[in-house]
Amino acid sequence: MSAPKDMFFESDVRPEQNGRLLLDSLSERFTYHSREEWSEKISRGLVTINGNPATLETLGYRGDKVIYHVENYSEPDVPTHYETLFEDEEFLLVAKPAGVPVHHTGRIFYNTFTAIIRRGFDCETATPMHRLDRDTGGIMLFAKSADTASRFQKHLDRILLRKFYLAVVPGEFPEGEVRCDLPLSENPSAPIRIKMYHTPGGKPCSTVFRRLAVSPGAAPKSVSSETAVENSCRSLVECELLTGRKHQIRAHLAELGFPIVGDRLYSFDGKFYQKMSGGGSLSEEDFDLLGARHQMLYAYKVQLQLPYWDEPRVFMDFHFPEDMATALKTVDFTTAGSQPL
Repeated sequence: MSAPKDMFFESDVRPEQNGRLLLDSLSERFTYHSREEWSEKISRGLVTINGNPATLETLGYRGDKVIYHVENYSEPDVPTHYETLFEDEEFLLVAKPAGVPVHHTGRIFYNTFTAIIRRGFDCETATPMHRLDRDTGGIMLFAKSADTASRFQKHLDRILLRKFYLAVVPGEFPEGEVRCDLPLSENPSAPIRIKMYHTPGGKPCSTVFRRLAVSPGAAPKSVSSETAVENSCRSLVECELLTGRKHQIRAHLAELGFPIVGDRLYSFDGKFYQKMSGGGSLSEEDFDLLGARHQMLYAYKVQLQLPYWDEPRVFMDFHFPEDMATALKTVDFTTAGSQPL
């Protein structure tokens, strides 16, 4: 669904901005416009405070409601489809497509996955109980009300008992069960600040990996043999999260020497992520080298135990992105060695 041409963004004046010029507050908080641009927006009557047009002399006080009217609004197209796996009075279990962010980003506000679910179920209070990266598809649990979310958010592991992902990685992943307990954290001095690195003082992280299948692959078409990946086979790996840290599966696989196929951040030293964050777009040669248009990581299975159920239930979803579905079309998941529940 395309975003409407006129959008209205609401925010509250924060305590630390109490009594300050609204122009100063907007310029500091919302840096996608310069101070001069915010001044022009206010002068044109596109900003109101508590329902009244703001002026360049308007002061904002804690809790004041500020609404910014955006004309001719547009944002990048993202997939807006989803699959419903389960619904009752308190919860929704849905499958998110790859390519859509769960929460708003600098460029996407209307078609976040949370907003899509709220509109689709006519439930303005639907709240994601956890998140998936924008480029990762798969199963997500939503609470239908703020009360339900607050009751279970801090103890999510009591109802969302186990979470499993499928990842496609280059090369032949080791057989058997591989457990990775490398602590992870961001590195403020690194070229890519959002990336997670193995650091001794990082947050404790644990992931269990199980190789399900190995299949032959083809080296990228658009690069020379000197730069092609030496081992062109690929492995399908089941990943079970024992903790839930940022980028945990992606970072752990990269640290083990098996970055996920198509991962722009953790493969090729992040050069494709840097290219896009610098305003560039990826070419067909770039995607060919990456091996996929989306990272081949999918949250495909969960074990759920709601308080009013007698026993846990297992839910699975296989609506993979097209390139991942193509890579997995020969895999029989009933015999591939997936961990039984």
